[in-house]
Amino acid sequence: MTTVPPLACSTITFRHYRLPKALDIIAELGFDQVDLGALAGLCEHVPPNGSAAALSEVATQVRASSLMVTSVNADPGSFNSAESRSTVLGAIHRLLDFCADAGSPRLVLTCGAPEQPAVASHTQVGLVADGLNTALERAQELGIELVVEAPHYFRLVNTVSRAQALLSALSPAVRQAWDVSHVRASGQDPAGLFPRFAHRVSIVHLRDALLGDIRRPMGLGDVDFGGVFASASASGFDGPYVLELETHDSPFETKEEEVRSALSHLSTAATSAATSAAIGGEEQ
Repeated sequence: MTTVPPLACSTITFRHYRLPKALDIIAELGFDQVDLGALAGLCEHVPPNGSAAALSEVATQVRASSLMVTSVNADPGSFNSAESRSTVLGAIHRLLDFCADAGSPRLVLTCGAPEQPAVASHTQVGLVADGLNTALERAQELGIELVVEAPHYFRLVNTVSRAQALLSALSPAVRQAWDVSHVRASGQDPAGLFPRFAHRVSIVHLRDALLGDIRRPMGLGDVDFGGVFASASASGFDGPYVLELETHDSPFETKEEEVRSALSHLSTAATSAATSAAIGGEEQ
């Protein structure tokens, strides 16, 4: 992993294990940073709608680990859904308290539920922005960075133009999670587009993808990871990267094997990016 920029592994990658075992495996694979999954119905290592007591118990498990928490990736409900605004805000507040307890500097939230057919999309984007701006107040009180993952291929803000609209409606203090698989699946080049959003990006999620398909094992999609590393570096990005593998049709026998393969692929990409940068510097 020495040639790859600072890299965390998401527990989403090992969501089929209970949290303590997932943390142990991530550490055994050589990581020193972890992203904690709190996604309803997908990865509830951190219960996204858990009580304060339940979240406190999980924080104790996390603190017992050797891993530093880089982020909590959460879906506690959406402001453009049938859930009440107060219910969603309450869940976010409890997750922010969890971040403070577990030592996570940032909480990554979704950009809304899938688009609702009965309400104009711009109205729904406004609801999401208003809810996140309100949640920001509590985040700032606790010193936790509030981050929104946008675009997200399966949700309301599923295009780059909608991501731009959402970010424009948000306080500049709300940062962006740049998931290269969602950007690529929406038809865009994550590397080429990164400079436009670099000033807002707090964290980068790494998973391979093709147009319309976010779930590709690393190396079986067409994301230019070397280009992503080079573009992010040239833009001054110094935040964390998160390996987030959630492929359903992986050719690997185990997730551990898939992670090792992904690290090898990323190492090659990072080395290529560094070599290209060095050659470019010599030619100037």
